[in-house]
Amino acid sequence: MEKTIFTDRLHLRAFTLEDAQQVKTLAGEEQVARLTENIPHPYPDGLAEKWISSHEDLRENDSAFVYAITLKSSGELLGAIGLNNASHTNAELGYWLGLPYWGQGYCTEAGQALIQHAFGQLPFNQIKARTLTKNKKSEQVLFRLGFRSTSEILEKVKGELDTIKYFVIDRTQP
Repeated sequence: MEKTIFTDRLHLRAFTLEDAQQVKTLAGEEQVARLTENIPHPYPDGLAEKWISSHEDLRENDSAFVYAITLKSSGELLGAIGLNNASHTNAELGYWLGLPYWGQGYCTEAGQALIQHAFGQLPFNQIKARTLTKNKKSEQVLFRLGFRSTSEILEKVKGELDTIKYFVIDRTQP
């Protein structure tokens, strides 16, 4: 899978350790963490560096492909998008954006490019995704990307029960 992807407005690239402070700032927002399964609040010191440092091994093992979402015009870091839990036939799409960048179509634009590249360069038959049911904006992004809802399951998230909605898009979908 390519290490950099360009869209009209965005540059998807590998994270560097220089991004760590901005990751902590953006991902550390309470509203961002509340609507994700894996981002803690408060965001601990050192977590961004540890997370970024794990990406190259994951890429080399073809188990995850994580990208920084940046503005093509300025290089400004907006958030992250990636394909995680990759196997021979599928992977799971995950993403988050910093609060100042919500509602501007960045996740949809980044997601379209990543899905196109994944289906074009990797042997995936499908890409899965999931959201907390309270994250309606993320659900809307997935529908715009062509995902279809498959199920809802009550699961433990960050120590509390929450409902997770599951989605899938197939290589053969129009």
